Amino acid sequence: MAATALAQVGVNPGSAIDGIPLNAPDDNDPFDTLRPNLQGRVDETGIPAGVKGFTHTPPAGWAVDNSKMGTGGVTEWAGWAFATDEFWSQAQRDQWRELNVRSRDVFAVADSDEWDDKSHTGSYDSTLITPKWAVTGGTTKNLTFQTHYHHEAGQTAQVLVSYNGGTPTVVKSYTADAVAKAESLALQVPAGATDVQIRFRYAGTNNWYWTVDNVKLG
Repeated sequence: MAATALAQVGVNPGSAIDGIPLNAPDDNDPFDTLRPNLQGRVDETGIPAGVKGFTHTPPAGWAVDNSKMGTGGVTEWAGWAFATDEFWSQAQRDQWRELNVRSRDVFAVADSDEWDDKSHTGSYDSTLITPKWAVTGGTTKNLTFQTHYHHEAGQTAQVLVSYNGGTPTVVKSYTADAVAKAESLALQVPAGATDVQIRFRYAGTNNWYWTVDNVKLG
């Protein structure tokens, strides 16, 4: 709100304020490029029929691994989806979705709670995968992203990293709520590494959810 008010009077506070003006999406966020591809509800009933706000097609270079996902469930949330606040927050009221205030425009969401609202087999287990980013061995890279995580026993939320196509290793596990948080993880790039790939794995059954936005390697 403060950033929006200042923008209206021509003030740009830069990094001195936490936030960006409304209607000013981050042009460097690949999730925002998906807006023209968003579609309306399929199984959800609480979202108005005219609201276009989700897709399962990731941005160029990104991927979603649903090889461990159960079948069935609510179509909109069958594995990582890309949605807007207007769409996702109306899926179910009063469950903290409206507190996802750090995400802008289109963001990634894994929601086992909503997925479970329709008959399915198996459990929710989906992984969002970044492109391979170039790195230099022996350096430190800073992984940043905006996140909104609602925790419950029985679910898993992990950030995994792999170098040069190697086995992904966990660098962050969420075991408590992380409400509208700006996350920053220092990655120690091993000697000889030339590329890195990040994975966001969420698993559970009728638990809660995890959102991720504006993922950057600085």
